Amino acid sequence: MPQPGPNEYRTSSPYPPDPQEGILDQARDQAGSLAGELAAAVKERPYTTLAVAAGLAFAVGAVWKLKHQQPQSRLDALRAQLPEMPSLEGWLPRRWR
Repeated sequence: MPQPGPNEYRTSSPYPPDPQEGILDQARDQAGSLAGELAAAVKERPYTTLAVAAGLAFAVGAVWKLKHQQPQSRLDALRAQLPEMPSLEGWLPRRWR
């Protein structure tokens, strides 16, 4: 027969355990390990790290530029609707150009 002991029901919290309680600690641990690995990678391969950073900066800049384009002016919209004009290559002799 089991020994009667302190009733854990009365001493525990009336609320169920929070499943997100340890997530913040896990995130801190992972961020610390990621920072250490990143520092080691920068020390081992500085030029590769610089190339990756430059590539990411270019990509972010391109996305930003695409997002912040100025609207097309009326003149540019009209020019886009006009047919292509022939070049002067066939019109003028070579010596006159």
